Amino acid sequence: TIIRAANGDLVTPANPVRNNDELFIYLTGMGKTNPEIPAGIPAPTEAPTVLIEPIVDINGYRLPLVSAGLVPGQVGVYEIRVKVPYKVPKGMNQKLQIKQGGFASAVNVRVID
Repeated sequence: TIIRAANGDLVTPANPVRNNDELFIYLTGMGKTNPEIPAGIPAPTEAPTVLIEPIVDINGYRLPLVSAGLVPGQVGVYEIRVKVPYKVPKGMNQKLQIKQGGFASAVNVRVID
């Protein structure tokens, strides 16, 4: 799930990624955190950060990472926060990819000025 910080709404073709956006990406499976939280336990208010920092890009243009860690109060849900610079490619089906520890996952997003 990808949310635009500017309006708090889900990224869709009707609510595309824009230049200078901050994005909240919600996902699972990012592994151990510091401090480590046992499986099945909700994350504390002071959100633990991931041990292996993810790399997020849009068609190869790396997005500056703001933070990556567990969502407070949730079990196994992580949040990655990134900024979208001006230079990212624009268009309807731009590949937003997350890489971490030898694994990658991608979704297509619409990006406009």
